[in-house]
Amino acid sequence: MQKRIIFLLFLNVGVILVSLGIISHLSVTASIERSLENRLMLANIIGRYIDYVIESNVKRLYDISLSGKVDLEDNDWEPERKALKTAMEYSIFTGRIFLLDRQGRVLLSYPHREEVGVDTFSLPYVRKATADLKPVITDVHTLPTTQRSLVLALVPMKNKDGEVVGVAGGEIDPTNYMLSQLIAAIPTGHDTIIELVDSQGVIIASNDPRRILTCGDRYQFLKGLVTERKGSVQNCHRCKEGAPKSGRERDMLAFAPLSMAPWGVIVRDPQDSVFSPSSSLRKGFLLLSAVAILTTLLLAMGLSKGIVRPVQSLIGATRRIASGNLNDPIEVQGKDEIGTLGKSFDEMRMKLAESLASIQRYSTGLEGMVAERTGELRQSREKLAALLQGIITAEEEERKRIARELHDDTSQSLNAALISLDSIVAHFPTYDPIRKQLLQIREQCMAMLMGVHQMIKDLRPPILDDLGLESAIKWVLEKHIGERGIRYGFETTGNSEELKARARSPVDFARLELVLFRIAQEGIINISKHADAGNVTVSMVFGESAIDMEIRDDGKGFDTESMYGAFRKDHHVGLGLIGMGERISLLDGTLTVRSEPGQGTRISAHVPVPA
Repeated sequence: MQKRIIFLLFLNVGVILVSLGIISHLSVTASIERSLENRLMLANIIGRYIDYVIESNVKRLYDISLSGKVDLEDNDWEPERKALKTAMEYSIFTGRIFLLDRQGRVLLSYPHREEVGVDTFSLPYVRKATADLKPVITDVHTLPTTQRSLVLALVPMKNKDGEVVGVAGGEIDPTNYMLSQLIAAIPTGHDTIIELVDSQGVIIASNDPRRILTCGDRYQFLKGLVTERKGSVQNCHRCKEGAPKSGRERDMLAFAPLSMAPWGVIVRDPQDSVFSPSSSLRKGFLLLSAVAILTTLLLAMGLSKGIVRPVQSLIGATRRIASGNLNDPIEVQGKDEIGTLGKSFDEMRMKLAESLASIQRYSTGLEGMVAERTGELRQSREKLAALLQGIITAEEEERKRIARELHDDTSQSLNAALISLDSIVAHFPTYDPIRKQLLQIREQCMAMLMGVHQMIKDLRPPILDDLGLESAIKWVLEKHIGERGIRYGFETTGNSEELKARARSPVDFARLELVLFRIAQEGIINISKHADAGNVTVSMVFGESAIDMEIRDDGKGFDTESMYGAFRKDHHVGLGLIGMGERISLLDGTLTVRSEPGQGTRISAHVPVPA
């Protein structure tokens, strides 16, 4: 009987410890997985943001050749110089912007340097840009003439006949910290390292400026990650400089590749800081297990000292204890061995109750720790969302600013020029050839003025603010689809005014309309440029608490998997709609793109309207 009681005692305590161990293990595992997923998500968001910045600046290089006056084959370099200066403003090209011929010789640069006619660039990069007809983003490249370490962005330039005649490019100086400032602005932990590396493992940007243009301590490993172009979360060694092998520490590394360049984003944290909550949980469980085992052992030793066999009342008491009832006291009979045994069992009951209470308190504390960690993760996600919202807001404000400057400065200057020309023309007789030339100049100024007005409308169409979302989308359809001779239709269901009246605030509804307009604008422009469609239909449904919009075409379609791949000119859906997806997610909405080669494309957006 004595052995049976001891066995039951250890069995019950063991079951409790095993159960607590399983719960602790599951909690620790979930906490670790959430922490790693959060770091990978941070790396992906940073990568998307840097892709957006690179794409925007690559478009500036394309705009040089699209300005209308750039001609590498004439002897007038003033238009090219102005185009380079314009592209340089507000760009990430902290070195210079330049024009090369097909042999890699410098034709023109801004700011001006005494390198015209000199082959200062690696010809293979130039050949790749002119042969593939797409942007080339290099690794860290050392110029042979200046020995400066730079990153180059190159795009092909064509003449009016469509022939490639040269290359437009820009220099990014990693030591200028332009890219590093984008990373440093992201809120992170004290020990977190965020870095941008090229395909050779060289650090291009970092929130630790001392590491820029170094290969880091794991450059071979990083080269493999960039080459594979797959996201990854792993642990790796971090060696202390000058320390013995025993001083090696470990980091948790999250990697996300870029799509616009052969680079990758790395988020590194010391393993101890990442796993600190889980380590505390493990230590707490081990300590509690040791205390419980020690307590059980002491109770067993106390019982082993007695030799009196239990009686029926004590058998009943042990059964109650075995069933988990630790609240009913054990009756103590007499002062002899039976009484002593009864007292020992009662003491055991009380200690087990205390142990269970301690376990319950610890479980409650564990739940609190898990809830606290969950709150921290939620705050991190909110910070990331706020960062993305800030970027979007800044973009729209920049559109408004550019539109205002075009209207207030450029447009007014052109109007003044037209008035002056009209005044001058009036002084010349009809047959005078100078009058004819002045009239030609006036026509060119008028065309420029119309172009400026069109740019203002594209940046921020007044019809969106004056007449609302439906009229603005009809305007975009007519401008980009109807004027090309493509058949289109526009369908609406429901009442937008009633839905607007039920909205939480006019500001929220205006933000929602702006996002839907940008999605429609991006999709319609892509269809007009790339889809080869014969019919386009836009439908909108204003429901009780949401707006659904669908854009359909019967064009050539594409493989939707390629939408998230590298930038390709034959894709009519790309990073623009991916960015729209980020915008609509801030409104708790969804954006879906369905397409197959030869089957057309369908873009669907669903946005709830907060009441």
